[in-house]
Amino acid sequence: MRSLFLIVLLANAALLVFGQGFFGPPPSENGREPRQLSERNQHAIALGAPQSIIQRR
Repeated sequence: MRSLFLIVLLANAALLVFGQGFFGPPPSENGREPRQLSERNQHAIALGAPQSIIQRR
């Protein structure tokens, strides 16, 4: 019974490691291409001139 428990525990750990992608890309990422930086929400960020600490107060 103890050996069966260890086998099931090791199989569970192996599936976790495989599913999280420790040995390459995870299976859930198959067929997906990463988005390029230029495709992200560039309009969501507005940069202004830096302010000194004295001006902020």
